[in-house]
Amino acid sequence: MTRRQLDRLMARWFYEFQSTWREAATVVARVAKRLYPGAKVYVIGGAAENRLTALSDVDVLVVLPWDPSPSERLEAKKRIMLGAFDEGLPLDYPIDLHVTGPEGLKQCLRYVRRMVEI
Repeated sequence: MTRRQLDRLMARWFYEFQSTWREAATVVARVAKRLYPGAKVYVIGGAAENRLTALSDVDVLVVLPWDPSPSERLEAKKRIMLGAFDEGLPLDYPIDLHVTGPEGLKQCLRYVRRMVEI
């Protein structure tokens, strides 16, 4: 593959990525809310701030109604992502899933510039 072909491939992927992040986050949110009633789901980071690049991922923050232990966070991430894959999210879609509770959300709000609720 030549450098020019690679550049075209990356440009096409980036264009598609910019136009599909909300759909991907919606799939993740639907699964999270089904598995954890009362959960709130937000997109944070570059996607929320309209500053995606070809190297970006989509940061999805799931806020559970309680403050999960580290093992509960890990289990929630696993269950949510497996459910999202079952619902058609591509296995290679660049989602970075964060799971927290009310106290973790307070910490997060110190650093996050913009949140988009899904």
